[in-house]
Amino acid sequence: MAERSVHEIIVERLVERVYQQPLIENVYRGDYVEYMVALALGQAWRLTAPWTSWDLEHAASGARLEVKQSAARQTWSEQSVTVEHPRRPRFDIAPHCGYYTGGGSDWVDTPLQRQADLYVFAWHAERNVELADHRRPEQWRFFVVAEHRLPRRQKSIGLRPLRRIASCCNYAALADQVAATAHLLRLKVQRRERRL
Repeated sequence: MAERSVHEIIVERLVERVYQQPLIENVYRGDYVEYMVALALGQAWRLTAPWTSWDLEHAASGARLEVKQSAARQTWSEQSVTVEHPRRPRFDIAPHCGYYTGGGSDWVDTPLQRQADLYVFAWHAERNVELADHRRPEQWRFFVVAEHRLPRRQKSIGLRPLRRIASCCNYAALADQVAATAHLLRLKVQRRERRL
């Protein structure tokens, strides 16, 4: 049996330190949730390169999907959430004047706009420190929103407005919710193109 390389040992220890804990630090949780969403959506969607301004792309249509996530229970404080002071998540939805391609090497200028067509907002609401486990897909709730439904001038959005513009679904229903929202988005684009 070949001896393991230093790289293999480091990767194993990093995975154990970062991802084998019930609560995943903010810095790493975004990647984890992106992969979770990608697994739910299947092979029709592929993950994009790091630093791309959207996280997944639909292979057939080229539709762009951005994943945003937040959690009530954080690694940095056992007191991060109480009944008296619940954590109220904010998700970044700020438009930008361009995007990176090719793993962040090339910049493409655009008018000020959001670069994704669809957004998946993932919220881990479990407050009980004994139960909260970011690794368990069934503990997450998802809101799928077509970009045109997001408030135009806002740079962030909370749960209350999300609940007004999107239905909440669990992990098992996420793929169907994305497909339905993507279908409605295609119909809207087709109607707009017919008017032009």
